[in-house]
Amino acid sequence: MRYGRVDAQSDKEVPINSRLPGGAAPFHDADGKHPEKESKNQTPDHHLRRVFYRMGLNDEEIVALSGAHTLGRAHKDRSGLVSMTETKYTKDGPGRTTGGMSWTPNWLQFDNSYFKLLKQAKEGRGDPELLRLVTDACVLEDDGFRPFAEKYERDEAAFFADYAKAHAKLSELGSTFSPPGGITI
Repeated sequence: MRYGRVDAQSDKEVPINSRLPGGAAPFHDADGKHPEKESKNQTPDHHLRRVFYRMGLNDEEIVALSGAHTLGRAHKDRSGLVSMTETKYTKDGPGRTTGGMSWTPNWLQFDNSYFKLLKQAKEGRGDPELLRLVTDACVLEDDGFRPFAEKYERDEAAFFADYAKAHAKLSELGSTFSPPGGITI
């Protein structure tokens, strides 16, 4: 990890809206002068590639970054993508942070359970109280993504290593550092 990343000084230096991945159609172009326009190809795999390829990421890195869904949850009133306001996994917190739908039962633990649970869902053994977006499901359905999802389902250490590299790459995209090259500890 490098420290010393310089923050943007104004909104003009910040990317325009509609450039981040969406969890459900309609998917946007996510690039060009009008990233908010709907894309002609509405498949989730094409959407993920359109968003992440423009940043220089590849299929392996896309799937590794998708594994971050092992953490956290989404809320119905904020995302519009979830079907429940709370589940047996999220109703009790921690603290005052109750509700939402998580992708994994232990949504505060970073591990490869996201991939294990996607495989179970694909096999018809999915838990209806866990969130699975079409952009999640496609990592096991798409021929280019599937080998990496299967690898991470079997090998947590490989997921950790590949995720760390992909996360660092994504975090540093377009960044400037002070001093140049940043600070490593």
